[in-house]
Amino acid sequence: MKKIDVSTLPVMKSHCASCPFRANQKGHWQDVGLANEVIRRTLFKGHQICHGTETGKGRKPHNRCKGAYDYNFQIYQRMGCDHLIAK
Repeated sequence: MKKIDVSTLPVMKSHCASCPFRANQKGHWQDVGLANEVIRRTLFKGHQICHGTETGKGRKPHNRCKGAYDYNFQIYQRMGCDHLIAK
């Protein structure tokens, strides 16, 4: 698997249509199970690529997931470590 320098990928400006962190009609994440899986995988280990923006053969990444970024950044802020997350 090719390593990607995520600092070169912008964070989405809004949630994509399939983002598990996107709020539904009740204001809850539209896919809580998937959102929690993404958090578990990425919180202190990496960034989530927005699958809604991957294009072309080999699914070239273009953006980071706004929902995962915002959630993880909030946790980092609460810990006083927000300077450690690539913006």
